[in-house]
Order: sequence, then structure tokens, then C-alpha cells
Amino acid sequence: MGFLDSISPNHISSNFNIKSLNINTHLLGCCNRLSIIIIEKGIGSVLINEQVVSITSPMIICLNETERLHFTSASNLMGKVISFHPNVIKDYFTLENIRTLDHSFSVEDIRYIMSLSIFFKRSKNYTGHLSTSEPVLKHLNKLLETISATAEQPVLLSLRLSEFLTYIERLVKTYSILSESLIAETSFEVKDVLLYLHNNYKQKITIPDLSRYFHVNRTTLSDRFFEATGETIITYLNKHRINLSAILLRESTLSISDIADEVGFNDTAYFAKLFRKYMHHTPSGYRQRYYALSQLHKVDEKAEFQD
Repeated sequence: MGFLDSISPNHISSNFNIKSLNINTHLLGCCNRLSIIIIEKGIGSVLINEQVVSITSPMIICLNETERLHFTSASNLMGKVISFHPNVIKDYFTLENIRTLDHSFSVEDIRYIMSLSIFFKRSKNYTGHLSTSEPVLKHLNKLLETISATAEQPVLLSLRLSEFLTYIERLVKTYSILSESLIAETSFEVKDVLLYLHNNYKQKITIPDLSRYFHVNRTTLSDRFFEATGETIITYLNKHRINLSAILLRESTLSISDIADEVGFNDTAYFAKLFRKYMHHTPSGYRQRYYALSQLHKVDEKAEFQD
């Protein structure tokens, strides 16, 4: 059976497709397409180019045309697969010239191509897959809705798809920075705690709860965490939540109270207080400042392109 169409193929360009992920699918990847797999629910493991990767939803996987993904195990996996040829963005883009940055490309072309780096650039912190969060997943699905609504309009489809790719590119950069902040030499227990915090930040988390969950004395747990990270568990958790909220303030139109709830704060006033402490702006001030800077950047880019 392979895939189940989540959007009728009659309304999608022949070089662009969005399909739902079927748990019976064992092999993904296309010889002439770029693919993004969004895992929305479930757990499992996959083999990506001979590398075993554990899946914990939500997750984003980006494959170029040479890469293949093989599911080795799956439990209640649900999600979407977005596949497209680069010429959906610009009709003269090919899988070859976007790699070589053809000398005829304009500044605008290169900006589009930069968003495609998620399919080709690999590092120790990013090998093509990225664990993410429920707020990010919601925003991705909203972007996909705007893409599907413009599927019969090539110009708008190009713009919406580029916005979608640029959003994922920013996520990759942000989480790469976060990954680099984790100390590789931390003990096995601390690595587990870090992973737990990153995956469960939306829930209420206390030291006693962590102590019971990891079967370790709370003093030992706190001391080891501080030695490894230089921060207390609660400080680290709150900074992580604030970093995620900053992404949502920049990339979504959610209200501040909704954003506070999405990242694990049930008290908007306390969220605002912590945000100001770590980001040196109120949430609304941060959003306004970022919007103003982004508009100024667009003006500068336009001037540069015209020159």
C-alpha cells in the first residue's frame, strides 16, 4: 500500500506531493526528489544510509535524492511525507545546479538555495534528522495547510514552500546550537536527564519526580547535573523553555499566553518575568523588535538586489 494520499494528487503539481505516512511503509526516499518526513506520532527506529536512528515523535527527517530511509521497527507511527523537485521553487533549479551554485544565480536564487541546505549539509549535530516539539509541529502543519491551498498556483506554491523550508532551516540552526551546548563528557545519567527535559518540557517537572523516575538520590542527581552543565536542573529547564518560546514569538502568531502554555508555563506573569530575565525584553517587546529587524533586513536585501 505504501502511502495514503492526505491531499488529492489532482490538486498537486506533478513535481510536488504531500502524503500521509503509513506504518507499513518500509522504504522512503526518491531518486529524483527531495523529501521531508514529519513524524507526528509513535516511536520506532530507522536505518538512514547505514546509520540506525531512534525515532521519538515529533521528529523531522530530511532526505536528498541519494538517501534512503528504511524502517526497522515502528509502533503507531503517523506523519506526512513532503516530496518535491527543486524546480517547484524555481523552474531552472535542478538537483545538480543547486549543489554547485551556478554562476548565473541571483542573490534571490542563492537565498532560496540556502533553505535547501537542510537536505545536503551534515555535521556532528545534524545528520538529516531533528527531534522537535509539539508547538513546532503545529506550526509546520499550519504552513503545510497554506502550501496545499496554493498547490494550483505555481508562484504562490514556490513562496509558501520556501517559507516552509526556511522555517525548518532555522530550526536546524537553533537546535544545532543547543546540541553544542550539551557537554559530550557528561555521565550517562545526566545525558538521560537532558533528553528527558528536552522531550517533556511542556509537562510539570520537579526534582523529586526526576529522582523517582531515574532511581537516583535527588542530591546526587542535582549535584551531577550541576557539575556537567554548570546550571541547576530547573534553571536549565527554564532556559530551554524560554529558548523555545523565543522561536514561537518569532515564527508564529500565537498569543503570549498560548505560547507560555505551549512551552510549559501555566502562569503567564511568571513566564513574562523569566523571559525578561533571560532575553532582556518582554515577550511582546521581543516579538516587535524581531519583526522590525526582519522588515529592515528585507529592505536591505531588496536594495542590495537592485544595486
